[in-house]
Amino acid sequence: MHGAVAIAVGTLALVAPLAVGLAVELNSDGMIALPAGLYMPFLRVRALNASNADATAARRIDAFRLDAEPVTNAQFLDFLIAHPQWRKSRIRALFADDRYLKRWPSDLEPADAGARDEPVTNVSWFAAEAYCKARGLRLPTTEQWEYALADEGRGRETVRARSLEWFAEPNGAHPPSVGGPPNGFGVRDMVGLVWEWTLDFAAYARTGESRDSDGKDSANFCGGAAAGVADATDYPAFMRYSMRASLKADYTADNLGFRCAGGAP
Repeated sequence: MHGAVAIAVGTLALVAPLAVGLAVELNSDGMIALPAGLYMPFLRVRALNASNADATAARRIDAFRLDAEPVTNAQFLDFLIAHPQWRKSRIRALFADDRYLKRWPSDLEPADAGARDEPVTNVSWFAAEAYCKARGLRLPTTEQWEYALADEGRGRETVRARSLEWFAEPNGAHPPSVGGPPNGFGVRDMVGLVWEWTLDFAAYARTGESRDSDGKDSANFCGGAAAGVADATDYPAFMRYSMRASLKADYTADNLGFRCAGGAP
């Protein structure tokens, strides 16, 4: 199955827009401005540190900016030049496992010339968040990411079908280049290229009540979770949430990349 370690290919959720009309416009920084809207999450359970609001109700997503495409090797190379502490020979073991940037022959050398336009992979959550902070941004929250993929309901079945097709594909030696067709918001490559980190990647799989007496956290997704989802037939969403729960912030994977988000322009 494609994506032995997977995360955050957003839930195909129901969305009700709060803004009239869409401004599908790529900013000079390569980001798309997404309008505010209402989002119905896949899991009808309370996220870690969520408020006391009804966890089954639609949530309002404020307007925000999102990278139109995943971060590429060329973009990450520029970051490494400016921030040498994140190079593969210098990164502290606390911040990444031993697969970090494993396709790169050396600190400042992506796999080959063609790899420059491919999404960077084998990057930990710590490194992804550091890259975004260097741009004055951050990783998108899970709900922001899924809201962007849900695309106000446009192309929902197509996205679901492509997800299932992608899961069945074997991992290649490297991912394709970025630049797929945009969705209605103007965001590209959210399905079928790489999985992506989110800021709160495991928040929906753990709760304070799931802490064992010995202090070890236990994922509470599988036990009875099917009774609390928006669509029990949405297999791709089950895959996304269960894989999300398996990750830790220092993990890296051949098919795991990221994009950045920011506040409304």
